[in-house]
Amino acid sequence: MQFGEHLKEWRGHRRMSQLDLAVAAGISARHLSFLETGRSKPSEGMILRLASVLEVPARDQGTLFSAAGYRPRMATRPAAGLDAMPPVVANAIRLILARHDPYPGLVLDHEYTLLVVNPALASLAVAADIPFQPGENFLDTFLGDDNVRKLVVNWEAAAADLVQRVRTEAWLQGPRSRLGKRLEKAASNPAVARATENHPDTDRLPVLPIELDIGGLRLSFITTLQTFGSTQDALVEGVLIESFFPADEETRAFFERKG
Repeated sequence: MQFGEHLKEWRGHRRMSQLDLAVAAGISARHLSFLETGRSKPSEGMILRLASVLEVPARDQGTLFSAAGYRPRMATRPAAGLDAMPPVVANAIRLILARHDPYPGLVLDHEYTLLVVNPALASLAVAADIPFQPGENFLDTFLGDDNVRKLVVNWEAAAADLVQRVRTEAWLQGPRSRLGKRLEKAASNPAVARATENHPDTDRLPVLPIELDIGGLRLSFITTLQTFGSTQDALVEGVLIESFFPADEETRAFFERKG
């Protein structure tokens, strides 16, 4: 695709008219039209200005630069794991997980693929026989694994909340979001469709209540998400740290005894 085609696609995805985008970017609608049709070539500064208004993620900004004939200023691929990230970032993420001990925690990339799980979560996954290991996709597992549906007492409400949250994240990622495609595939599962129909609205976000039953052991959590990274660094952009906090005294005592 040419730069103009990418630009038009992003503008449409953000539901902006040419006039809307032109005004927000401080250029004329005529100039924007020329950029979209290929009659004008954007400067690098113009690409950055338009990308800022359209909230284009760093990895997709690289694609815009390439399409316009420039060398990308930022990487177009996120890191595949902590070891591929800048050491200072990887160390900070490890420190966050370590400070969260003895409670479960995990790190996800922008497609919800597991990058790291801490020992507490790894132990839970083994006990419950669910594939929450690095390289697995959290979204696919939580929404599609039969063992998870049996394990999570409030699975329907939690699944509906997750779908709602991820759908918003996918929209922010843009018109070609791979997360969005993954979500819609998972959401076509009859159990997930039923969950979203039964729980169309939620007042629980941004925290996600989770109640587990592992062989008669009841554990209650709320989970929170932290984002790590900026729109200037595709390596860490979209990285999420999900932390599980005990929602009752019994769950807190269980993990503190194990810790």
